[in-house]
Amino acid sequence: MRRLAWIAGLVLVVFGIFFVWRAWHPFAPKHPRPHPVAPRPRPITITFVGDIMLASQVGRLAAMRGAAPLFSGVSATLQADDLTIGNLECAVATCGSPANKKYTFRASPNVLPGLRKGGVDAVTLANNHSLDYGRAALLETMKHLREADLPWAGAGTDAASANRPVVLRAGRQTVALVGASRVLPSGDWTAGDHRPGVAAAYEPALLLAAIRAARTKAGLVVVYVHWGTERMTRPHSYQRALARRCIDAGADIVVGSHPHVLQGFEYYRGKLIAYSLGNFVFNNRTRATAMLQTRFRGRALERATVIPCWVVQYRPEIISDGRARLRALSDLERRSFGVRITGDGSLRPAN
Repeated sequence: MRRLAWIAGLVLVVFGIFFVWRAWHPFAPKHPRPHPVAPRPRPITITFVGDIMLASQVGRLAAMRGAAPLFSGVSATLQADDLTIGNLECAVATCGSPANKKYTFRASPNVLPGLRKGGVDAVTLANNHSLDYGRAALLETMKHLREADLPWAGAGTDAASANRPVVLRAGRQTVALVGASRVLPSGDWTAGDHRPGVAAAYEPALLLAAIRAARTKAGLVVVYVHWGTERMTRPHSYQRALARRCIDAGADIVVGSHPHVLQGFEYYRGKLIAYSLGNFVFNNRTRATAMLQTRFRGRALERATVIPCWVVQYRPEIISDGRARLRALSDLERRSFGVRITGDGSLRPAN
């Protein structure tokens, strides 16, 4: 019996040593545990539009009918996406005196609910009209935007807030919007340490820093810049250089406005640049404009489509005539840099 107990104990010791060797020996075969596969993020759709000006003749029409009808020709598209972002080209206030400049725009606060109802979800205030009626009117504009639940970027009570990106939510994704202007009537319009104003892009350091900060706060970074020269259909070389620096700093897409006409598109390191989306809601009675609709999955741009429109009696309408639509797309392709635009409006690198 003692001999059997001794043998059984020896067998247990041998098995114990074997299992310890299996667990710890560096060359012991192991069955790796499968790593859980993270689900792919749901794609989100962001639509970009150009200048939205709700004062002057447009404002008088909005006072009679409300602002929502101004968007009736495109609201189905804007309301079906996850986010719509544009440039608000006017103060929205009741106070202030007009600046000493040719065109000054101040809209009634009553227009903002219609802007929201029309499908616009966020705006940039970094442009050459936000301070048309002074700093008090700019502060009032931001107050009314806050009350209308319309986030904004590109302006603030001081330099820090003006250059701070606003973080938006689209489904489960976060989108940071950075706004800046390289078209200002005076350096005095630039936000300072204790001075309300807009974010300026004349010296790109602050803009690039804002982009890098946005990169740490959100999954997707959008940069909307007011730049260029009115009526020019091609961007300046500085615009192309600045757009690339924005992408190098972390931007996922760069969108521009101010020329009041459409300019073309360009891809850089797989990121899209839209140099000018023209006027969207504006005084001009008939002029070409467009909506840029993008689909992102994470940071990857899966699809970009340009939707040609006409501005007819201040309101954008999608071009329904097939030949007119193809002419508009062909014209945009000629204004672009290495971009092919297909018949359905899809943007693709030419190579």
